[in-house]
Amino acid sequence: MAGSQRLFLGVDGGGTKTDVLLAGADGAPVRRLRLGGGNVSLLGEERSTAFYADAVERISAGLPPPAGAFFGLAGAIADGIGDRVAERLRERFPDLPLEVGPDIRCVIEAAEADGGCVAAILGTGSCVHADDGVRLYRYGGWGWFFGDPGSGFELGRDAVRARLAFEDGFGPGGALVDAIGEALGGSAFDAIVETMQGAPGSVARLAPLVLDAVAAGDPVARGILDRNMEGVAALVRAARAAHPAAAAGPLVLGGGLCARADLFGPALRTALGPDAPRIVFPSRDPVFGAHRRAVRLFGRGGPEAPSGRAGNLLECPPR
Repeated sequence: MAGSQRLFLGVDGGGTKTDVLLAGADGAPVRRLRLGGGNVSLLGEERSTAFYADAVERISAGLPPPAGAFFGLAGAIADGIGDRVAERLRERFPDLPLEVGPDIRCVIEAAEADGGCVAAILGTGSCVHADDGVRLYRYGGWGWFFGDPGSGFELGRDAVRARLAFEDGFGPGGALVDAIGEALGGSAFDAIVETMQGAPGSVARLAPLVLDAVAAGDPVARGILDRNMEGVAALVRAARAAHPAAAAGPLVLGGGLCARADLFGPALRTALGPDAPRIVFPSRDPVFGAHRRAVRLFGRGGPEAPSGRAGNLLECPPR
């Protein structure tokens, strides 16, 4: 079947995992590959090029070459590294039309928010973008050291802080503090050491414990989530105020943490207040958005199947 149709490649490269999809123009998957973290600013130019070139070769082995590819990569806008990786990939695959952009593009495309929107990625790191239908404008996303509100790292870091306060005798206990202590072997000190040695993922992996504790009614976890959503809301308000065309569209949320839309949606709506925009979560994984962009860029006439727009959006209900 694959030999008789044009195939398009979509890549969603996040800080924790990389999702690669080879599919026809109608979106029907032919192959899918999941790899480790692919943040290009962390991997560096040479390692990133080798990492993504290997992904292209692995997923397309024995099949007709893709008719186009879009790589939505975390860290792609840092110091122009995404452009340099794109040039290296073009040299490696001269017959493959490709574009490299930030991973937020995958989320926007998955939501089919073509007319403009504000979009936030809440994953290992976090970032907010305004999309006016022509270009992206970035807000936040300065990395774990300087602050990524709503990210897995900040949720995990705040949870470690709560555990340290408990260990020092002035912070309350509870479900979250107990869970963090168990995950860290009884003391939060090791998490501090790992982080200072350059392993922010060791802290971000604790974020699901925060969300589980929120769902269980733990007040410490609830406070952590609400404070982080206030930070995201501040970035969203700034983006919407500066870009009316983007503000006219929805607020699109994506990233690994948004698997808990039931928690993030209402908390962010509350933080945004009465002027909160419509909040939507793409019901498809971001890699399908990356594939959709590849088709839109390099498939003559665009997608070969109806978009099914309404079915591809999960709207956050009012709180």
